[in-house]
Amino acid sequence: MKKILFASTALIATAGMAAAELTWSGSGRLGVVYDEGNVNNDTVLDHRFRLTVNGVTETDGGVKFEGRIRWQADDAGNNGAGATGGAGAAGFAVSTGGFRVDAGHVSDVFDSGDVVNWGGYGVGYTGFLDQAANFSGFEKRGFGNTGRSVQTIKALYSVADFTVNASYTLNDTNIAGSDEAWQIGAGYSFGAHRIGAMYGDNASANANAGSQWAIGADGSFGDFSYAVLVGDNDTVNDTMYGISGAYAVSAAGSISAFVSGGGGAALDTSYGIGYSHSLGGGVSLAAGVGSNSAGNTQADAGVTFSF
Repeated sequence: MKKILFASTALIATAGMAAAELTWSGSGRLGVVYDEGNVNNDTVLDHRFRLTVNGVTETDGGVKFEGRIRWQADDAGNNGAGATGGAGAAGFAVSTGGFRVDAGHVSDVFDSGDVVNWGGYGVGYTGFLDQAANFSGFEKRGFGNTGRSVQTIKALYSVADFTVNASYTLNDTNIAGSDEAWQIGAGYSFGAHRIGAMYGDNASANANAGSQWAIGADGSFGDFSYAVLVGDNDTVNDTMYGISGAYAVSAAGSISAFVSGGGGAALDTSYGIGYSHSLGGGVSLAAGVGSNSAGNTQADAGVTFSF
């Protein structure tokens, strides 16, 4: 990903001083989305533009301080030109060695991907379905472009092949149904493979009150990559599962597929297949088709680019 780098000439010219940098990065997408379950307009023109600013500085002792913020604009969903936009809340991080603390508008354990690959290998240029398609009722919050979000503190420590993390989400009295939640996780990597587990508990006022857990494995065998996810929570009566994989058919092209089930007797098994082809320079063409947990066919095709 290409980044625009702004650096102070004083810091560049002065030896022995810790460096500071400000980077801008982003992505865009444009294509067509089909959803059989959309009663207003089953085929729409889809687009998104995302811009993230990340500032990093480091003390003379080697402690890094980071802050970031994101802007995002999407289509209106029914062939409207724009529905959302503007900047989200800020997230911060402090790190040294294998220890890192994130605070503010940041991902919790279940969203972070530190120990478990949640979505695995989704399909479509928008990733409209993935191996977590049937996973509902989980408390899972991440960094994004929302203007106001609950505050989270997450700590992570990595040593050799082991990673452990924990998060605590504060109660936001301005958001109805919001309450505190805590989560823990641990993962182990061996060669090209990884296993991990997560557990969390959400206070009684939370919409997803109760405990939740998930275990997963992911990795690769040459050109084939895989991910597996199993989870459950107190708001859903059935254990959920997901399996996904991707196979590189060439240096530029790959096929991905997934299946996701469980989550209640009323839900259908979700499944899908997709193809992605890189044009170089951060530009890719992709398309996918699948069936969601409501039994509706979904599909998309379009172009994505990053900068």
